[in-house]
Formats: sequence, C-alpha cells, structure tokens
Amino acid sequence: MRNREISLAPGAEPKEALGIARAALERHGYQWVPQTDSSAEAHECESEPRSRLFTGKLHMSLAVRDHRLVLEAVSNGLGLAAATGTPAATVRIRNKLNHCADLVGSALTQAGLAR
Repeated sequence: MRNREISLAPGAEPKEALGIARAALERHGYQWVPQTDSSAEAHECESEPRSRLFTGKLHMSLAVRDHRLVLEAVSNGLGLAAATGTPAATVRIRNKLNHCADLVGSALTQAGLAR
C-alpha cells in the first residue's frame, strides 16, 4: 500500500484540509513543504532528503483530489534490506504512512472536515 485516502466532507476547502493536516503532522515532527493550494509534501528529516526513493525515512505527498485527501509515500526504502531479505525500511515506511493517515484523519474528523 503506497497511498491512503481520506474522504473530505462536502464543502471542505483544500487549503483548510491541508492546514489541519500540516498542524497534525508538524506536532509529530514532520517537516512541511507547500507545493500548490491543493498539495504539499511532508518528510521526517529536518532537511530535504537527498534521495527521495532510497531512504528509510518517510517522505510523502499530500493532495486534495475529488473531495479526498490523498497521502502517498514517495520514499520506498528499497535497497535497505534486512537480514530476513524483507526490505525492513519499506515495511517501516508503510507503517509510518498508515500512522500519519490515521493522525490526519482524526484531526480532520475533529475539525468537521472528514466524513
């Protein structure tokens, strides 16, 4: 699973939804990088990661599309294999993405912007 979607309430503005998402993620140490009025990126690193793909840190894009907030992992952790042969960083990134989606979804629901 490389992305998660959160259904937004009718009339929810993209800028408002992203503002709530930003506050929720920044409280948990994520760095926010605005892109457009309806999209942004967030990452775990204090500075922009050198490689977005081959890192053990979560780097994600957030975009409002068709009344949904879509969180998509940009980093994949490939090349950082564990002794078991499973890319441990890939599993970690997927788990972090799910955790972030839960945080953002909860914050949007509390604000009345998610269904």
